Amino acid sequence: MNLKKLPLAVAIGAALIGSAAFAQDEEGPAKGNSLQLYGKLYPYFLHEKGSGPSAVGTPVSTLAGTPTGTLGSSGINGMSAGNSRWGLRGTEDMGGGNLAIFQLESQVKVDDGTGAGPGLLFNRNTYVGLEGHWGEVKLGNHDTIFKEYGDTIGFLGLSSGTFMSTSNVLRKTGFGTSGASSFHLRRANSVIYETPEIAGFTGGLQWSTNEDPSTSLHQGKVYSMGVKWDNGPFYVALAHEIHKDLFGGSANAPSAQRNNAAADPTHSNDKATQFTVEWRPAKQHKFEFDAIRKEYDENATVAGRFQNYHNMAYLLATESRWGDKWRTSAHIVMSKAGSCTRVAAACTTDGLEGKQITLGGAYYFSKRTYVWSAVSRLINGKSARYNNNEIDSAPNPGEDINHFAIGISHSF
Repeated sequence: MNLKKLPLAVAIGAALIGSAAFAQDEEGPAKGNSLQLYGKLYPYFLHEKGSGPSAVGTPVSTLAGTPTGTLGSSGINGMSAGNSRWGLRGTEDMGGGNLAIFQLESQVKVDDGTGAGPGLLFNRNTYVGLEGHWGEVKLGNHDTIFKEYGDTIGFLGLSSGTFMSTSNVLRKTGFGTSGASSFHLRRANSVIYETPEIAGFTGGLQWSTNEDPSTSLHQGKVYSMGVKWDNGPFYVALAHEIHKDLFGGSANAPSAQRNNAAADPTHSNDKATQFTVEWRPAKQHKFEFDAIRKEYDENATVAGRFQNYHNMAYLLATESRWGDKWRTSAHIVMSKAGSCTRVAAACTTDGLEGKQITLGGAYYFSKRTYVWSAVSRLINGKSARYNNNEIDSAPNPGEDINHFAIGISHSF
């Protein structure tokens, strides 16, 4: 081949693959033998600013940081791109109703062009697997069953990885800034099995293991499981996830209370159970309710150390399409202060509650291209540090966060 024509040939090939796949970003690949290039890009202008941090001397939870009276998020304007992404996926028909399946997916930072980062070309759902009448098996780096079964409506199709995500309040603790408490993260080294659909029911089981031989027997293991029923206007799911030795409580507690860096042989067993129901009275309208109980338990024996934290959180969400051009979304997330214990010491949770309210809308130029805008307010209790910032620093205890964004979304 003439090397001068190689870039043109590559571009034409990519265009042909893309034309076979477009508008399938939410639907998955066609069955049979297929190879698809797909993606979703949504850069947006973003304003985020904190307000009202707890004053110095404010009585706060035992698990909270010390109030400073200053803003952690002093205000910033910038551009972000959330989880803008591109990927390749395909199937091979092996006969007898069996398929080989694969997907390679990477984040694309449309705002600054840096991509997923060094060594992280395919940092989103990336796997190879088998599918048949017996169900589906995937091996790779993938969202958990807990997340997939319980994260149904989203927000204008854009919520994951943005300030609009409900997980910022719903699926983690309100104290500290470590992601170790999150029940919404993608897990590497995962083995996933999902049953075939039977009378609207599907079940799933996932195991993710730690690969460091120097650590303890259970450290870093994640077990995620669930069952869902999807039939007509109703979707109902129950999911459960267990984190072995991720220390979601200790990693967020004040340093003097932590067990995760201690020499004594302490283990953690964090778990969450989530109930989800979605009602779709018409094709254009969806309503979702979630309730989740999170438990962070550690078998500490040293006086003053973190022992456990339990709380409940709730979500109400709605999304509607108004003809072919307009789409609106809204949600409110509420997390309770919860309860806690320490070894032979008092533990209080006063002020660890949080709330997030988000409203947004989109106007479609075509099925794949639209402009959108959203506003959000995250309200922290006097001790809480729930955080949905994308650019600015984490808030200080009691600090609320306001967001405004306007952007463009295009799928291919």
